[in-house]
Amino acid sequence: MRIAYLSPCWPHDRFANGIATYVASIREGLEAAGEQAVVMTGDLGEDVRDEAVFGLPEEPADKPWAAALRIRLASRLSRNLGIQQTGGYRVGRAMRELDEQLPVDLLELEESFGIASPLRREFRKPVVVRLHGPHFIVGPATGVRRDREFWLRCAAEYQAIRRASAVSAPARDVLDQVRRFYRLRLPNARVIPNPAPSVAEADLWSADACEPERILFVGRFDRVKGADVLLEAFTRLVERRPAARLVFVGPDVGLIRDGRSFRVEEYLEAFVPPAARERMEFTGNLPRERVASERRRAALTVVSSRYETFSMTTLEAMAVGSPLIAPRTGGVVDLVEPERSGLLFDPEAPDELAAKMARLLEDRGAAARLGAQARRDAARRFGREAVGERARAFYADVLAGR
Repeated sequence: MRIAYLSPCWPHDRFANGIATYVASIREGLEAAGEQAVVMTGDLGEDVRDEAVFGLPEEPADKPWAAALRIRLASRLSRNLGIQQTGGYRVGRAMRELDEQLPVDLLELEESFGIASPLRREFRKPVVVRLHGPHFIVGPATGVRRDREFWLRCAAEYQAIRRASAVSAPARDVLDQVRRFYRLRLPNARVIPNPAPSVAEADLWSADACEPERILFVGRFDRVKGADVLLEAFTRLVERRPAARLVFVGPDVGLIRDGRSFRVEEYLEAFVPPAARERMEFTGNLPRERVASERRRAALTVVSSRYETFSMTTLEAMAVGSPLIAPRTGGVVDLVEPERSGLLFDPEAPDELAAKMARLLEDRGAAARLGAQARRDAARRFGREAVGERARAFYADVLAGR
């Protein structure tokens, strides 16, 4: 088999993008299972020399009149529908041209904006929709209004999911939510987790090498990732442990609160007392090597998202053996076994998060035991070879019509 994936950017390690990370890891797993994979991306680095990675061509000017009319009408109706029709035509045409040069058996892409539906006018082979973050779940978590644009995007994603040859989901929760919300049976759906990264021995977490009061967070500064919950919990922790330090790694995309979007500095000034602000460090995006270094330095890793379809950040922390506290929500519950491979908390309960951070900082032996078990679970349950074999079997069933 030769499977094609659509990725928003490439190479994955230069971007803080979970979809690109997934594509890179599932590609490795699939190839380890003896199959081939190619990648189509809309943002290709100029120095990429991978013969199986292709840049998405610019939107063609010579569109057939029917396609041009659909795009024009959709764009007048809604920004979201315009993105759906434009993206569907552009990706579909690019895949058709790629298929003529390098035949592929199947294309997998995310559900965003529902572009999988119109692209099938151009690309006739099986299309798998991957549930990375349906808008009806992620949109409200970011604070967007449930207005006309919201419902039009949900409708477009519904059509893409309903018409897909098959659907894959990284965790049971997101698949169950899609089935309930859209009232779809989806008998052609399967849970295929994201693969865990391979970690060199030198990059593993060690209780002897970490800084005892250092806490790491990796993710966006926004409402979905629960940055406000984290900062409130850390503020309470500092009252109890003044030496605690929070390192926040990730982009500042703005956090919506009370109908207003706050940048980091504005948010700190408005809601975080000076004593806690002095114990926080915001690094922005860092190269993967630096993130790996921060994981080794931190006494524990915190994930505070309000919702995660899967949570690669959680799995990455598990893979290095970092003691972990994560939210009891979405796909995280498929990854972390409470009190065995990590601690879970209510994603809207900063008091509970503060108490669990204090607990692991105070009991370093328990923290080390949780991290060691998490590392074993990540390797056994989510190793790239094991997940790659599951994906290979799934794609084979799709192509066989099962």
